Amino acid sequence: MYHTWMRYFTPSPVHHRLGLVCLGVGLQHGTLPTVGPRTLDHHVAVVVSAGSGWYRGADGRRTTVTAPALLWLTPGVPHHYGADPGTGWDEAFVDFSGPATTTYTELGYIEPDRPVVPLSDAAPARAAIARIARAARPGNPLLEVETGAAVHELL
Repeated sequence: MYHTWMRYFTPSPVHHRLGLVCLGVGLQHGTLPTVGPRTLDHHVAVVVSAGSGWYRGADGRRTTVTAPALLWLTPGVPHHYGADPGTGWDEAFVDFSGPATTTYTELGYIEPDRPVVPLSDAAPARAAIARIARAARPGNPLLEVETGAAVHELL
């Protein structure tokens, strides 16, 4: 059994010129279905705040994921992951894109070569994702700007 909530967005070309756009946000917990194998054309940050599971990237190695942890899903990189089928996990995720991702990667904030990053505390990342979820309310005229700013904060 699992619970899920997610919203996806289609930012305009004008918003893309800001350098970073949020494409989606989700909050999930429980014994979630396995994801993949798949390859994306954009970035996703998955914050696991409770529980454990596994991740398998392009190299085929299976890595244990123990909360708190961050999974980097980067464009063009095959990945496959899942929560422990017996206990599940709590995750929050953000899909994002834009030319600023190149700079964040160069600065070391996005780590394509380190797809599973242990965290000392998931609370700050979860707070940024919660701001994105709140901005996803129906009819929010500032959706793209608020969510983009929160992605910058998350990174």
